[in-house]
Amino acid sequence: MSEVEFERMPGFHRLKHLWKIEYKATAIEPVLTQAASEEAKTEIGDIIGKTYAKPELDAVPLVIENKAVITGNAVKGLFRHLIAAQLTEAGIPVCVQRVKLREDVSPPEGRNEQCPPDNPCFVCTWFGTASRQGALHFSFLESTKPIEDVLVSEPIPIIAISDERMAAVAPRGRGRFALMAPIRRGTEFKGWIKGENLSREIIGAIKEIQDMSERGFVQFGGFKTRGLGSMRIEIMKIEKYKMVPRFELEKTYEGDELASFLKECQEKYHELLSRGGKG
Repeated sequence: MSEVEFERMPGFHRLKHLWKIEYKATAIEPVLTQAASEEAKTEIGDIIGKTYAKPELDAVPLVIENKAVITGNAVKGLFRHLIAAQLTEAGIPVCVQRVKLREDVSPPEGRNEQCPPDNPCFVCTWFGTASRQGALHFSFLESTKPIEDVLVSEPIPIIAISDERMAAVAPRGRGRFALMAPIRRGTEFKGWIKGENLSREIIGAIKEIQDMSERGFVQFGGFKTRGLGSMRIEIMKIEKYKMVPRFELEKTYEGDELASFLKECQEKYHELLSRGGKG
């Protein structure tokens, strides 16, 4: 696959600008990012306050300091996947990290072997590799309201996918099912993306994900194929900081100026996609 030029970052050794992209994510459908502890199931069950047809809930949201959260790692992974897949379809070289492949398996069609450290692909430049951090850093998404105000009022029964989902045979002949207690639709989360030396192309790629989300194609958490997880993303503000002669805010994009800037950045990203020869 021939190399396609994109706007390179100066490198981590030289910090020209820091960027902060503030955004909100609103649940179009109920969302479930699963907690790791068994105690969380009891706590969430107590908040809902219902009598269940099972001993306990099977899946509950991740809660930190009384707020529902989606980890930055989950957000980063989804953004990386969507951007990498779109670039691949456009014919732009994107690599596959060795840690993602077995020794006897080649990259899928349209993907390259892991790129060298001195010549990272677009995705590795901004999202990093297994051995080097990227230029994008994602905060946790945190609900704007406390957990008791955003939980569904009634657990959702879902036909069990497998025994691993810990679904039990319910009493009174109700069959095998799992009980979910997701975050209700309409719940608003807020977070931010920090960036080093960002290009207009990568900012445009992030705007592209916002557009996908407006049509329901951006999903977080578990049980996506069962009607959960769609969220609408909206970039609220972008701040650009300069580093010399001192660290200070250089520019804030909001309102109409933000919309104009995002349009310009997205056009740059679309130009990159078109250079793949499949547009």
